Amino acid sequence: MLMQKQREDIVRVGKLLYDRGLVQLCGGNISICDRETGMVAIKPSGKAYIDMQPEDVIVIDFNGKVIEGKTSPSIETPMHTEVYKARPDIKAIVHCHPPLAVAWSNKGKKYLRSVIAAMYMTNGAIMVAPYEDAGTKALADSAVKAIGKDGYGAILQAHGVICGSANSVFQAMEMCFVIEDAVKIAVVSELMGGETFYIDEQLGQAGGYDGMERIRKADLEG
Repeated sequence: MLMQKQREDIVRVGKLLYDRGLVQLCGGNISICDRETGMVAIKPSGKAYIDMQPEDVIVIDFNGKVIEGKTSPSIETPMHTEVYKARPDIKAIVHCHPPLAVAWSNKGKKYLRSVIAAMYMTNGAIMVAPYEDAGTKALADSAVKAIGKDGYGAILQAHGVICGSANSVFQAMEMCFVIEDAVKIAVVSELMGGETFYIDEQLGQAGGYDGMERIRKADLEG
């Protein structure tokens, strides 16, 4: 079986996401790419996480062509492959449906600023990608733009969250947890009134990038 370890990891992450309430029974998707072979292991379409086995996971190439698998790959395959093409450093992607992050995106927010130190994992602020229909090239392009050249996550308006990791699928999953927690903190901070303390600049200085660049760009675009 091709990419056996990666397929096993996808099954494990899927169950953890479901247990955490970040996906519905079949919703969301997970993938891991092998840069040396050009192969990608990705969740099958319509398979429940509680029933999914390693052999159910589909192996495709960067163009979405099935190399090994009995069913169809996830409807969001184009989003995964386009991110991999745009960001050669990313090795694994988790797309899930955290309720609070989705609610945040539906309130006209352009981004989620850094309100928690754990957002060092995402390289700070998270952009909100404007709504596009699921499974479309337009959604894939919107996600790629929102992640940008140095980000590792994005919120998809009225849809969910996508995170990519340069290390592991488990780190990509952890980033999704961090984003949902950051939304909780941002919402509570707003409800408490007064100014909110943000750490975008500090995270950027520590990580060697401009922590305000994506925020400034989003503000200029309106």
